[in-house]
Amino acid sequence: MPKPLDNEGEFPSVAPQDHEQILGDTERLNSLAQTGLMDSDKEEGFDRLSRLASRLLGVPVSLVSLVDSKRQFFKAEEGLQGHYAETRETPLTHSFCQYVVTTEESLAVVDAREHPLLSDNAAIEDLNVIAYLGEPLHAPDGAIIGSFCAISDQPRT
Repeated sequence: MPKPLDNEGEFPSVAPQDHEQILGDTERLNSLAQTGLMDSDKEEGFDRLSRLASRLLGVPVSLVSLVDSKRQFFKAEEGLQGHYAETRETPLTHSFCQYVVTTEESLAVVDAREHPLLSDNAAIEDLNVIAYLGEPLHAPDGAIIGSFCAISDQPRT
């Protein structure tokens, strides 16, 4: 059952109390593993979704991000550059998507540099993530395994 936020759709000001437990939940991780998507090769269908999201929303970056207990893996990405585009992953220190997983909500932030939970996230400096919109991705059994997200390098609603 999704957990309500004070301002639905907006990032919470602090991580959920059970954040680490949700990320490390054995059932959730088993659901993620059963999809066979983590660490899998690129697939045109997923890549097309990322390209389309970037184009339609007018953002430089869009990701299909799968989140385990230690990192996020990009099944698809549009607009990433350098090391993160090559490795197709980041540690959770660079993840906004982890909060989509643990709140079980679509989340948006206009300017992460000014947000109490996100302002110290390494993705701001290393990946130039300023505005973010993430939609939960569900495994066939309903478990939330990641986020389909759009990212801007400028503040944006």
